[in-house]
Amino acid sequence: MKINDIDTSNIKVVIFDFDDTLAIHKDRDFIKHHYESEEKRLAYYSAAYLTPENFYEDIEPCFRSEVLYNFINELRNKNIKMYCLSGMKFSFNLKAKQSFINKHYGSDIEILSAASQQMKVEGIKIIQKIMNCNLDEILFVEDLEDTISYLTDNGVKTIDVNDLE
Repeated sequence: MKINDIDTSNIKVVIFDFDDTLAIHKDRDFIKHHYESEEKRLAYYSAAYLTPENFYEDIEPCFRSEVLYNFINELRNKNIKMYCLSGMKFSFNLKAKQSFINKHYGSDIEILSAASQQMKVEGIKIIQKIMNCNLDEILFVEDLEDTISYLTDNGVKTIDVNDLE
């Protein structure tokens, strides 16, 4: 699907996932590596907390999605509110994720976290309430097929970032 083919005429809010959606990891096994040992896991989260401004450049190298960058600029021109809702075990890397978003996409996308991929539905419903809109006026951009299926089964409009050109 071409990004230009997405109908945003009835959309008030777009929510993006973070990992491998807004931030494309250079190491596809990034999760596996920082869970190899307790020492690596503690070092990973400590570095994210202590050096958020360059964590996703130096420690966990990521790059932005040019397709989403262009899409975000279109959304901005239409005054569509944007969030990032990331499934996270800990919030120690929340500031690092926000720093990456600010640097690569702009400071008007607020990051929020959900304890699991399934909790994203609750997060979306909270955003729906905050933004005073209907569920069908929210679009979620995600990379994980299981999460996409779960969100879709719960009435959320989704786009698989892997299908975008």
